[in-house]
Amino acid sequence: KHENTGPFYMNYHLTQNGQDTGVFSLEELRRRRVAGELTGAEMVWTEGMKEWQPLDTVLPSAPASAPKFVLPPPLPRSQRRGLNPAVITVLVVAGILCVAATTWFGVYSYRIFKVLPQIKNAGSGSTTTRAAMAAATRPVVWDASTRTAADVEKAGREFRLRQYAAGYEQYGEHNPECDLLGRQFLTNWIASNFGGAMDTNLPPLDKIGDQLAGDPACTDPLLLTVAGFNAEEIYESVHRLERAVKGFEKSRYPGYVKFCATVTLGNQLGKIKRVRPASLDLKAQEYFKAALADGSIQTNDQAEIAEMLINDWGKNFFARNSPGVCQAVEQRGEAIQWLALVLGGEAEINEAWRVRGNGYADSVSTGGWRGFGEHLTAARTSLTHAWQLRPDLPQAPNLMIYVALGDSDISEMRRWFDRATTAQLDYAGAWNHLRWGLRPRWYGDRDSMLALGVAALKTRRFDTDVPRKYFDSLSDVEEEMGLPAGEHLYGRDNIWPHLQELYEGYLAEPSLTAYCKNGWRSSYTTVAYLAGQYEVARQQLEALDWRPSAANLTGWKRDLSLLPLEVAARTSPQSAQVAEAERLRADMDAAGALAAYQKLAAATNLDARTRSFVEDREATLELEKRLQAGDWVDFLPTRTNLTGWHAELGKFTPLPDGALEVQSDTRGHLIYSRVRIGENLEVRGEFEVVSSSTKAFQAGLVMGLPERDSYNWYAFRVKRNQDEGDVASFSKSWTTRQISKPITLNSQTNTFDLSLQHCKVSGQVNGQEVFDAETAPANIYVAGDEFLLGLGAFNDSNNTVIRYRHVQVRRLTSP
Repeated sequence: KHENTGPFYMNYHLTQNGQDTGVFSLEELRRRRVAGELTGAEMVWTEGMKEWQPLDTVLPSAPASAPKFVLPPPLPRSQRRGLNPAVITVLVVAGILCVAATTWFGVYSYRIFKVLPQIKNAGSGSTTTRAAMAAATRPVVWDASTRTAADVEKAGREFRLRQYAAGYEQYGEHNPECDLLGRQFLTNWIASNFGGAMDTNLPPLDKIGDQLAGDPACTDPLLLTVAGFNAEEIYESVHRLERAVKGFEKSRYPGYVKFCATVTLGNQLGKIKRVRPASLDLKAQEYFKAALADGSIQTNDQAEIAEMLINDWGKNFFARNSPGVCQAVEQRGEAIQWLALVLGGEAEINEAWRVRGNGYADSVSTGGWRGFGEHLTAARTSLTHAWQLRPDLPQAPNLMIYVALGDSDISEMRRWFDRATTAQLDYAGAWNHLRWGLRPRWYGDRDSMLALGVAALKTRRFDTDVPRKYFDSLSDVEEEMGLPAGEHLYGRDNIWPHLQELYEGYLAEPSLTAYCKNGWRSSYTTVAYLAGQYEVARQQLEALDWRPSAANLTGWKRDLSLLPLEVAARTSPQSAQVAEAERLRADMDAAGALAAYQKLAAATNLDARTRSFVEDREATLELEKRLQAGDWVDFLPTRTNLTGWHAELGKFTPLPDGALEVQSDTRGHLIYSRVRIGENLEVRGEFEVVSSSTKAFQAGLVMGLPERDSYNWYAFRVKRNQDEGDVASFSKSWTTRQISKPITLNSQTNTFDLSLQHCKVSGQVNGQEVFDAETAPANIYVAGDEFLLGLGAFNDSNNTVIRYRHVQVRRLTSP
């Protein structure tokens, strides 16, 4: 089965560094954002969107105080609407970059406006770029009434408490067998996503959801809905939501929660490529109208509903059903006139693009341009009126920045940006739109792009996300430069001081919790390491007791699992010898690097961390040396401390006979070797199903940069489960972007042989051919000297123990 990458408000593909890294629920993305596992700069897309959008655009209530520098990724090339925050490095090797560029020009046209001649010809010092610099360097404005994301989060929390916690109290079934746990489940879920105190004595949300959904006495549709939001596995999420939607039909619950469950079920069904029943949209429209009439959507909820339908989990639904939704809102009259105007403006923007078509600008017909202009004019009228009604809300001026991108200039974009930030200083969409307008392809250049980041830093509003926008702007510049995989500008003389100011500012901010500051320290450590500022990295590691957040070490297109040990080694008395050994390793001189590390290992004065680092390098370089000779190499770890390997999920026990026994955790198991295998390889071996709490099991391989939270990797899996049967799949991480073939599996022992060469996959399971030079289902962007291999598979909501045996690997040479 596939990972449930979207149990709540489903169907968002997450893109990092130009790659689709998986599909997640908005609530899962929100959880990771709050925890500091995501930066907010990652790009997301879901069915119905006309473009990729930054995570912070679809997570309007993500707390600004969360630690945010996990991986600022590059902007997807298909993004044209510019709603998108900073996106870090397009890290693509030269060959891939050429292909990507070709692809991009085709996709780019989808969102290209009829660009003015002066924009096409703009260069450094041109009138256009001078205007861009003026717009970028103007001080950011706010006043005493300006809200922040923290204020928005409080409002979002109150909204969910009313809809879910209070709704359950008033309308729930309250079966004594599950009533108390159900109450606790709802309040913890709200607190985990929208702020507030959590009961830490309770199990994790997914475990409570499993318990409630598996209890025959728990039939309350609201509890089943939230259990569906929190299911780890997508098919289980669908089953729970189907039960909830059916249960709501005869319940007393008001319209909003029914609407939410119905739309989310449709999103889920779309994710697993089932046909989304048209009846779900019709039913959702009925529930939305009911919510407007029964008081579950109130006048003060207008901004919440606008975010939900324009940027959040209801976006796809609104795109498909905007006429009916807009009509229902308009029928409520003046009480929610602002909402009607904003939704009407968004609908006009969408219609403008529909009539224009998706071709290059010179392919658009005269009628297409006329319709495009007419609908943008209508959007301008509605959104301007909405801003005049409620200048304290950022949604209308935010959308107007985008309208101005197409039919005006950077100066007007900045005017609407100021109006949006005066309403909410850290409104992500406003920053994303303006940053996009400062790209060289529009109105600006690299200097103006960075200048906006400096202006954000100068606000000193470290109680918000605003100073972090400098990092977003820097990420934009890196993407425009097309830096190679793993390279950054962080260490440059004109960049590093700003990064120091950024991190030191957040670490000194009194409003941040110790937990958040640990996240910032972890990010500071990583960026300092990548900047070559090893002493600064060491200082932060010491403050963290050498235990940085694992999430901050993933997603950088470099394996940083040894970062604490490497920093210790690079700042030890043996730093010069370590630097030379690492230089040889970077040059792919495995023999030379191995000899250097063997010499280091003989020293008697190494500190414990440096010694561990040296031992790990020795273990991996020994195998790399043999692989470079073209040998088959025994691949499984043999040391109980897993030297040379990094375990992400599950428990791993090397056995005396050379096998590796794996006990999966709730999400599966994943372990990878730090040996640099290379992107052309062949792997063979077998696995034994030792035990399973059901008849289902999964086993397989992971390759690329198989970090659980970055997804820049491929997965080969052999699976047996209720929904898919017996299959072999090759996928982009553990998602439905896969090629899959039915096979015949044994209940205990199965063999596999897989080769990957030039993005073509071939393989056999139990001697049966499953893939024959088939194209990988999606691109990953990993430099050849960072291409790793490991073992792993997702879990099918069960407990398994898998034993891998006789796993061997060899490098394949180019034909």
